[in-house]
Amino acid sequence: MSTIGELERRAGIGSSPQDRTAFWIRFHHLEGAECLKAGVAELNRLIAEKEATPTPVSKIATTRPKREKLPPLTEDEVQVIQAYAAKHGRRWKSVLNHVWTGGAPYDDGGTLRRLRNSHGPSWLHSYRLPKPRPDENAVSECQPDVLET
Repeated sequence: MSTIGELERRAGIGSSPQDRTAFWIRFHHLEGAECLKAGVAELNRLIAEKEATPTPVSKIATTRPKREKLPPLTEDEVQVIQAYAAKHGRRWKSVLNHVWTGGAPYDDGGTLRRLRNSHGPSWLHSYRLPKPRPDENAVSECQPDVLET
């Protein structure tokens, strides 16, 4: 059960004494409990009316839609990105982002331009190069030789 103050707030009645008096003065001709019942009924009607009215578009909070699922990179795209990263070193992302915004060295090819158009700079910021997979040959070469006795 709500309090009178809560009902007034939900109905949109101001919290100042003047606003509350302006609302309740309409029921002053009723005696005691009847005055209270009539006022509460009117507050409930105002609340129902207020909640049933759709919120104007201008008052709806503008939220960004959830990030759409981007298509996964092809093997060719991954190879192009890895080559670009190897060419430009540890700051390759900032170099590529600068190129995507029109700066030098203008060395992004068609594949990187397509990625810019399809995935965008925010994707580039969060992208991580895949970890290199160890080859079976590389693994066997890294193992220490076992001496036979």
